[in-house]
Amino acid sequence: MSEKNFSNYIKDTLPKECFIHKIENGLTSSGFPDLYLLYKSIPILIELKTPIKRNGKTKDNTLFKLEKSQIAWHLKYNKFKGVSFILHQVPLNSNLFLFDGYKSALYQATKLEKPNPIIQAPLKECLEVARKIVLEKMLLVS
Repeated sequence: MSEKNFSNYIKDTLPKECFIHKIENGLTSSGFPDLYLLYKSIPILIELKTPIKRNGKTKDNTLFKLEKSQIAWHLKYNKFKGVSFILHQVPLNSNLFLFDGYKSALYQATKLEKPNPIIQAPLKECLEVARKIVLEKMLLVS
């Protein structure tokens, strides 16, 4: 599935209580995540990724590539206490992988510690977990 088709899938399966704004390339700074979601009054920034394919075949379900501008954005956003996520599509499965955006960017910048998914689940469960993480971070910062 392409990232465009993945984005359409997300829009079609979002819970009714979720506002979505797809960020179009060129309208924001380079590296800004694909989706801005407002889920139960909590903002969630998500970068959509599909698996890396080699010779037409998926090598590893948890492998995806961030562009340099995306790496820089996630690292800087975290520096200012922001929370972001990578939502990764799993082929032949309705489950999605939700990753911490900062840990994913740090791994791709350094190759030191590959991040584990926060959760592998259907979309609504991923959003519930992301919402909880953002809310906890907001409470800690304030």
